[in-house]
Amino acid sequence: MTRFTPQGWTGAEKTVTTDMNREQEITKAFVSLTDTVADDVDPLTLLRRLVEHCVHLTSMDATGVMLANARGRLQSAVVTDERVELTEVLQAQVSEGPCIDSYDTGAPVHAEDLAQSGDRWPVFTPLARAAGFSAAHSFPLQLRGQTIGALNLLARTPTSLSPQDERLLRALVSTATTSVLTWSREPLRPYDIVTRTQAALSTKGVLDIAAGMLAATAHITPAEAGQRLRAYAASHRRRPADVAEDLVRRRLTPDAVLAAQP
Repeated sequence: MTRFTPQGWTGAEKTVTTDMNREQEITKAFVSLTDTVADDVDPLTLLRRLVEHCVHLTSMDATGVMLANARGRLQSAVVTDERVELTEVLQAQVSEGPCIDSYDTGAPVHAEDLAQSGDRWPVFTPLARAAGFSAAHSFPLQLRGQTIGALNLLARTPTSLSPQDERLLRALVSTATTSVLTWSREPLRPYDIVTRTQAALSTKGVLDIAAGMLAATAHITPAEAGQRLRAYAASHRRRPADVAEDLVRRRLTPDAVLAAQP
């Protein structure tokens, strides 16, 4: 039986570490989810890593990811347990369940005890319980306001998510979603790496020139000018590099940037 001890979650099927080991495991998880350029990585690999980390790092026993197809209907993509796929297929068929609700609303959905969710999901609930699950949670996969799927989390016993676990799951889902949608089939060539490195240095040069313009105009330090530039970019939902480019090319005046609240 899986149980919690001062050292972490222990049991025949599951181990979740805590304290320093947990911090190391969390760091490894985020590193693995951002690895989009390795030769053996593709979107499903990234999603599989996501579901495995969710089981390893939280109190959940099984997880899966459903993705929306071209018609906007959810389909099972990856699972840690075939029983999860069964619940996902059913959710898609009857348009009912935590993943469906999370995808439709763009918000997390929690059912700490499925025994009390019969009215909420009359078809999904009995099947999930028959499969051995007593709790279900779901988080939307979103990027720039667009929902592309949902993370399905199941536990064998009634289980609520701690605020710490909820924050961690949100961050893992966000990181994985970004990686999946920015992955490219074309591998990076050595020339591409050099080009991108040079692009970063060129951007830094433009930012330095723009900060110098602001500093000279407002009689402030370059560091303060950089802060003002980033604050303007954030308030206008733009990239600092684009704001700097506009300043250098005189498409934006220093006074306009400096007038914004720091």
